[in-house]
Amino acid sequence: MENKFEVLFGIKNTDVKRNCILMPLLAKDTLSTLGIEKFKRGKLYSAGNTKHFTLIVTGMGAGFVGDAVLYLKDTPACKVLLLGSCGLVSAKPGFDIGSLVSPVKSFSQESFAGMLSKQEYKNISFLPDNDLSQLLLEAGSGLGIKKVQCSTVSSLKLEEERVDLLSADGIDVVDMESSAFFSAASHAGLKAAALFYVSDIIGEKPWYRALGPLDKEALFVSMKKSLLFVRTFFH
Repeated sequence: MENKFEVLFGIKNTDVKRNCILMPLLAKDTLSTLGIEKFKRGKLYSAGNTKHFTLIVTGMGAGFVGDAVLYLKDTPACKVLLLGSCGLVSAKPGFDIGSLVSPVKSFSQESFAGMLSKQEYKNISFLPDNDLSQLLLEAGSGLGIKKVQCSTVSSLKLEEERVDLLSADGIDVVDMESSAFFSAASHAGLKAAALFYVSDIIGEKPWYRALGPLDKEALFVSMKKSLLFVRTFFH
């Protein structure tokens, strides 16, 4: 009889590896680049293994990612890496479409109502595991991975309206999962870090506008580099 984990994830909890990569969305060629041959779909999540790690596709949103991490508490998982995209708050030297970044702090604006009412968020933040985060940055130094401060937002519309506030508060990038990911990992006793590629720039190159050929190529290259990097990182 299938247990709850197998129903939700498509694989048994005992089949989860010590290292896990969580992705909100499955980009093209991800499975082949990571070396995953069998990929199974559960009720909520999809998962597949290599010899060294488990890939879990969670779907977008803090709740889905946070729950996935909490379920991993009852598996062999020890280290979890969130891999996905983020939006750059404003253009600045050294940052552009395709830049690779790793958040060293993620502020929580996960509540839509809280974000809409301009609820104070600067005192609510979550951190990656320091050792794993440093190891990620050191291993990725050749790729130019940069440390950033992130805010996990709940509204793509409101992030545009709050862009000046985000910039004034020293926020470099925004995403929709990392604060939940870090908080859930801490609660579950798992070491966590995150790696993002910049896919848009709020206001200047918004997510709903088609990228030009050069930016499109830069994004494709950075996505490929990030996949190859994490495959080696967890080898």
